[in-house]
Parts: sequence; structure tokens; C-alpha cells
Amino acid sequence: MSNTFESGNKNMLEPAMSLSAQIAERICERIQDEKLVPGTYLGTVDKLTEQFGVSRTVIREAIGSLRGLGIITGRPKLGLSVAEGDVQSVLRKALIPRTTNKKGWLELAKFRVVIEIGSMPLAIENTTTEQIDRLNLLVTEQKQLLEDQQKDPSRVFQEFIQKDLLFHETLLEAANQDLISQFHQVLVKYFYQGETYFPSPTIKMVHEHADIVKSITDRDSASALQAMNVHLSPILKLIKTANA
Repeated sequence: MSNTFESGNKNMLEPAMSLSAQIAERICERIQDEKLVPGTYLGTVDKLTEQFGVSRTVIREAIGSLRGLGIITGRPKLGLSVAEGDVQSVLRKALIPRTTNKKGWLELAKFRVVIEIGSMPLAIENTTTEQIDRLNLLVTEQKQLLEDQQKDPSRVFQEFIQKDLLFHETLLEAANQDLISQFHQVLVKYFYQGETYFPSPTIKMVHEHADIVKSITDRDSASALQAMNVHLSPILKLIKTANA
């Protein structure tokens, strides 16, 4: 029996995973290894059933999970193909379930810490004057919001979060790494949806933003990393407490 998707040891399916999950993984490996572009034909359910030597039910389950993630698409009688889509659409579908509880939110928080701290040297190297001006403007706007906090706490909270989101998106944009930036945009969006765990806005947060901008303006990598670590310390503390 021919097997287009698998060769060598890949024919041996690991018992720790369900058959459908293993088939889905093999299809993803083929798309990645062969660098298949959107629209590339993958075959029919019958053809995949023959290639993998498993039941149609297993193949349909694998296809269903990949469709749900936006990785493949298909039409009756025409077969399956690599889906049109982008990194963000796939990430959104993968991350949404993790925003519904504190454990999932903390997992997103870990990703955020790694990405933001790891990208600071790139931001130092690549940030433009325009991006620095935008960061300074966001700091000023956050200060103004806090002055109105007593008048309308709910509105200020929501708008502060939006400014915070824009601030950190601008930092990652400044790193000039498109894939990192796309991942971060989706990640931080769902991070902020866990607002139950998000601390109330304070002037300390704004001052920390200002320190980060100053370090970037001065092109001081050590100072920028220290400022970002200080800014993310409440998140780091939450993660440490949860793991204790």
C-alpha cells in the first residue's frame, strides 16, 4: 500500500496519541516540510484513507480538527486542500479556549513574558523616531486617563487596557520581526480578555512605560531589559505563585 505522507519511522503511529491526532500531525508535517502554499491539493478522504491505512472515521476526525484550526479546507467531491489563511487566524483558534480560566490565562502570560523580554534587543536596534513618538504619546494619554479614573472607573479601565495593548504592540512592531509581531498581537489580545486577573491601572505602570521608552530612546539594551522586567514583574509573580 502506498503512503505519500509518511516514510521510514513515520509509518509507526505513536500509541500515546489518538490515531486521528497522529494523522493530523502528519498532514501538518507534510504541509510544513514541502512548504505547500494555500490551494495545494491534498487528496480526497478515500485517498487519505488508503495512504494512511486507517478507517474513514479516523481520517474524518483528523480532517475535522485541521479544518477547525483553519489549516485545510475542502468541498464535496473536489477533495481537500491547504486553506487560505494567515498566522493570526490559526493562532486565534488555538488560543481562544485558554482565555476562559486562570490557568489558561497564566499560560498566555508566560508566552507574553518570553516574547516581550526576548524582543527588547531587536526593538532597541530597530525602533524608529516615529515609533518612539507614538510610545511617548501613549504614555501621555495613559496619564490623562488616570486623572479621570475617579469619574468613570469602568471606562478608564477599558481605555487604559487599550492604550496598554497599543503600547506593547508598538514595541513588538519596533522589533521589526513580522512573525513575532503577529503572534504577539493575537496573544496579547486574549491576554487582556482575562481582565479578571488584570491589575487595576496605576501611575506606577505609566512610569514603567516611560522608563522603557527612555531606555529605547537612549539605545540602552541593559536598561531596557531591566525596565521591561520591572514592568512585567506582577505577571512573573502571578506565574511563580501559581507554580508554587
